[in-house]
Amino acid sequence: MNNKQKALIAASGMALAGGIAWRYASRPRDIRWIDYAGEMHQATTSNFAVVDGVRLHFQERGARNNETIVLLHGFASSNYTWKDCFAPLVEAGYHVIAPDLKGFGFSEKPADNRYHIQDQAHLIIGLLDHLGVERAVFCGNSYGGGTSLACALMHPQRVRGLILVDAAFNDVPITQKPYGLSLLLARTWGLGEVGAPLLLGSKAFIRNGLRGMFHDKSAVTEERVRAYHRPLRSSNCQQAILAASRQWDLNWIESELGDVHVPTLVLWGEFDPVIPLTQGARLHLSVPNSEFIVIPECGHLPQEEQPETTAEIMIDFCRRTKPTGSGSRRTKSAGRKKTVAVDSNE
Repeated sequence: MNNKQKALIAASGMALAGGIAWRYASRPRDIRWIDYAGEMHQATTSNFAVVDGVRLHFQERGARNNETIVLLHGFASSNYTWKDCFAPLVEAGYHVIAPDLKGFGFSEKPADNRYHIQDQAHLIIGLLDHLGVERAVFCGNSYGGGTSLACALMHPQRVRGLILVDAAFNDVPITQKPYGLSLLLARTWGLGEVGAPLLLGSKAFIRNGLRGMFHDKSAVTEERVRAYHRPLRSSNCQQAILAASRQWDLNWIESELGDVHVPTLVLWGEFDPVIPLTQGARLHLSVPNSEFIVIPECGHLPQEEQPETTAEIMIDFCRRTKPTGSGSRRTKSAGRKKTVAVDSNE
């Protein structure tokens, strides 16, 4: 190796080190709701609640005496993913709650290393307790589908039905190319700490990742990219993603799917590159009393790519499977717990 080549390698190394240092120094520690309320979807429906010491952001619409549908987002996402399904569900007569899971969106991102999917399920049930909702239909996409299943297995009395949208229910997503490579990087100590600021801080990386998830690439607008990128560029969110990646352990869910006895809809995008359609069929065959619907010409995020179709299917399922006289029964503690309203300090 000659001196010119050595100098080039040294310069490249210095540039890489400088880029990493700049990403570390320029990223915000976290994001505040109040700073982005003006550009948020349905900002007036936002609320905060402290559940088991963790401050959760959620959006809520519809009369609380109507049947409740809980909308849970996927990994490295937020309740933004459900924004276009909110109105149709409310107009159909449902009480809708869409939280940001712990570590994501505007929810708190504590460095407590409690990011197992059972931890997420515990907090969601705690949020229902806070709101006085006894039973609900749980609808989750991807990682949110896994969280919905965890709720059904851990707290079956709280789950009236399940809508599993391209749901994660085992460890296949962490092995599936190309997205499994990103999770493998995040799960590797040292590499994750270096890679998270560089990749999650890059709009280009987020844009390319979203384009890979959508069958219709035109749906990946700059507004959508900004909404995803906004929390992901913060150091707290990046640390939460690393923690959640390293605690990804969903094979236990698949081993217990036979114990899910509530009405279940398995809803899948035909061309999902993240969790393939064959996994949807596998989930359907493993869950008693389930039905399987495939949305044609659709990728991993049907609620964003084809929201009208997704909402119609959800509403039809909820209406067909609703027990006579059922609704969102209130817990005895309802009314004694108060939601923390958003104010200028958020």
